[in-house]
Amino acid sequence: MKAVKAIYQNGKIKLSEKPQDAGPTEVLVVFPEPGDDPWEVILAEKTPRRSFVEFAEDCVDQIRKGKAKPLKIRDL
Repeated sequence: MKAVKAIYQNGKIKLSEKPQDAGPTEVLVVFPEPGDDPWEVILAEKTPRRSFVEFAEDCVDQIRKGKAKPLKIRDL
């Protein structure tokens, strides 16, 4: 099964990406429930969770001790 992102509006579906298959292909359309994304709640929090703060502090400590290096965006 392959997934392709799309937008549904006014009874029509507009694909956001070009599918690999030329078709015709049978498709399954899934409408996500509002609030179904657990990251939505986490990202909307005003302050970081204590577990994340502890993790970040540990990372900084490891970098200071020379046991780790900061990540570079280009390396991701």
